[in-house]
Amino acid sequence: MSGEKRDSQAIWEWLERFRGLDLSDAEVEAAAKYLVADGNTALPVLLAQFADPREDPALLAVATVALKAWREPYPIKPLTKLLQSPDVGALGKALIMSVLERYGLDVEGTNLVGLGINLEEFEIKGGPGPAEVSNN
Repeated sequence: MSGEKRDSQAIWEWLERFRGLDLSDAEVEAAAKYLVADGNTALPVLLAQFADPREDPALLAVATVALKAWREPYPIKPLTKLLQSPDVGALGKALIMSVLERYGLDVEGTNLVGLGINLEEFEIKGGPGPAEVSNN
């Protein structure tokens, strides 16, 4: 699909082709850039990756990098709502926190960490590229 706007179903189907793959950083960034171009149409699909019971590292990586590259207005409310959801696991919550931090929120100085997240289980290595998360 070359530049035309897609509907959310088409975006979902396009993103699903990465499920279970071991993507390189360049592949994650290319997929994220492709999704950011669809803006608000892609947003629900990106957010849904964090609450997906079939939690997939490749899809979470693409969603995280895409959300870190998001332009204002940032989707802060839906992300903080996901932090409160029991459907989002510790990895998803840690990645959401890294996105919110990228948006300039002081995640350590707020009550966001108190939303049932045990961030000590994960080590997040941030920066302009995709977040690398590993179990300690």
